[in-house]
Amino acid sequence: MKPTDHDQSWARLTAGARRAPRGAAAAAPFGFSTRVASLAFAAERPMRSLLERFSLRAVGVASLLAVASVVVNYPVLTAHPADDELIALEDPVATLLEGGE
Repeated sequence: MKPTDHDQSWARLTAGARRAPRGAAAAAPFGFSTRVASLAFAAERPMRSLLERFSLRAVGVASLLAVASVVVNYPVLTAHPADDELIALEDPVATLLEGGE
């Protein structure tokens, strides 16, 4: 088709669409939505890519490692240091300021 033929075809189509009678809103036939939904769920799922398989496994492994690390370090996280240990800790800023005098 030449560009002018395309323009003429489009003009005829739009003119025909303007002349079409406006009818009442057509409703879907009974059971149409159920049929569409069942076809959508019955469709085969595409094969997962290799990257997607490994990424899902990696998320699972990372989650297990995170839970295991919390379980192993739970005593350290819940321990309350004694007052003597708090005094024994040195303040690096105070050490630097004292050394400068």
